[in-house]
Amino acid sequence: MFVKLFLTFLVVSFATLFGVAFVDSLLSSWRFERDVRGLLGGIEQRSADVVAARGDLADPLVCRRLAQALFWRTVEIGTAEISDFDEVLSYFYTGRLHVRIVRDGKALCASSPDAAPLVAGALDAAAASRERDGFARHGDDWTATTRFAIDPAHDALVGVQFWRGWSINTATTYDVIRSISFVGGIGVSFAAVLTWLLVRRVRRATDAADRWAAGDFGARIDDRSHDEFGRLAERFNRMADALAKMLEVEKALVVSNERHRIARDLHDTAKQRCFVLGLKLTELQYEARDSAPLLAAVADARRIADQLQQDLVNVVSGYSLPAVTELGLREALARAVADLLCGSGIAFTLDLPPGEENRLRDAPIVAQELLMITHEAVANARRHSGCRRIHIGCHRHGRTYWTIEDDGTGFDPDRAPLGMGLANLRWRATALPEGDLFIDSGASGTCVVVSFSLPDRGA
Repeated sequence: MFVKLFLTFLVVSFATLFGVAFVDSLLSSWRFERDVRGLLGGIEQRSADVVAARGDLADPLVCRRLAQALFWRTVEIGTAEISDFDEVLSYFYTGRLHVRIVRDGKALCASSPDAAPLVAGALDAAAASRERDGFARHGDDWTATTRFAIDPAHDALVGVQFWRGWSINTATTYDVIRSISFVGGIGVSFAAVLTWLLVRRVRRATDAADRWAAGDFGARIDDRSHDEFGRLAERFNRMADALAKMLEVEKALVVSNERHRIARDLHDTAKQRCFVLGLKLTELQYEARDSAPLLAAVADARRIADQLQQDLVNVVSGYSLPAVTELGLREALARAVADLLCGSGIAFTLDLPPGEENRLRDAPIVAQELLMITHEAVANARRHSGCRRIHIGCHRHGRTYWTIEDDGTGFDPDRAPLGMGLANLRWRATALPEGDLFIDSGASGTCVVVSFSLPDRGA
C-alpha cells in the first residue's frame, strides 16, 4: 500500500506541476505583454535625461553610447517594475531586447548584443512603417516595438521579444533535482503517514470482521471519524446488529419448532399410551371389584396413571405455546393464558407497556422464556391457589421486572416441596440475562417476580 500511495502521489504531483506550469506560461505571456506595452509606452519620457546628454550623433561612437544608454535605462526600468523581466529576456545577452538609432528609416547604430532574428525583423518593420508602436505574434512568441524622436532628424527604436520557453531555459540541473527531491520527500511523508493512519483503521475493521466470522456479533469497529471510511464502519456496525438480531430470531424459531416437534411426539406416543394404560387400569379395576387388596393396588396405579397423564398434558401444552417471533409477545401471552384458563372461571389482565414490548421484541429468546415462565406460574395458580383473578405485568426500574400475581390462598415458598413447577420457574428465571426469581405469597395471594437486565433499543 505504501508503494502504491507513493507512486500515485508522484504521478499526480508531477502531472499537477506540468499543468500548473502550462497555465502559468499562458498567464505569464499575457501579464508580460501587458507590462511590456506599459514600459514601452513610457520609455520616451523616462529616458529624457539620457537623450538630453546625447552629443553629436554623427559620431558613430556617440551614437552607440546613446543606444547603449537607452538599452540599460530600459533594463533598469523593466527589472524594477516587471516580474521575471531579466529571466524572460535571458538576462539581456541573447538580443531579445535591442535599441536602434535611425535616421530616415536607416540604422545608424545599435546596442549590444546583436538583435535576435525576431527582434531584428520587428525593428526593420518599425523603421520602415514609421508607426509609433508595433506588435506581432510569431507562434507562441511575440515582439513589441516603440519609436520616439531623439531630435528632428533621429529616432530611437526599442524592441522586445517574449519567448515562451524562458522558464525551462532558465531552469538549471540543480533546480530540477531540487524539485524532484521536494516532491519526492513530500510523497514519501504523505504515503507513510496516510498508510499508517489507513492501515491502523483497516486493521481495526479486520479484527471486528474476524470476530463476526467467529460468531461474536457484539464486536464493533471503533472508528469515530466522520469521513467516508468512518461512515462505512458505522454501516458495518449496524449490519452486525441486524445479523445478531436475525440470528437470535432464527434461534428462537428453531427452539420453537423443536418444542412443537417434541410436543407432537409426546402427544402421539407417550400421551396416547398413557391414555391406553388408563383404560387398561379401568378395565382391571372392574375385574378386581371382588378383591379388596387388588382393588386398592389398582386404584393406586390408576391415580399414578392419571397424574402421569396430567403431567404429560402440562408438558405438551408448555411445548405447544405460540411462538413469540411469529405473533409477538402480547398476542402469544393472550392466547396461551386464555387457552390455559379456559373453563376455569379465572379472569386475567395483561399490562405490557409499548416501550417494554418493543425492547422485548428485539430479544425474542428472552420473550419466549418469559412466555414459558408465565405459562408455568399461571398453571400453578390454577391448580393450587383457588384464585379468581390473575394479573400479568411488566415495568422497568433500572432492571426489568416481570410479575404474575393472583388473589388465591397462597403458600409458604420456603416449605413448599420443590416440584417441577417451582424448579422450572427458577431454572428459566436464572437463564435470563442476570435473571433472578422472587416469590411473595400469603393469605391475600401470590406474586411471582422475575427480574433481569435488558439493554435499551439500539444500545
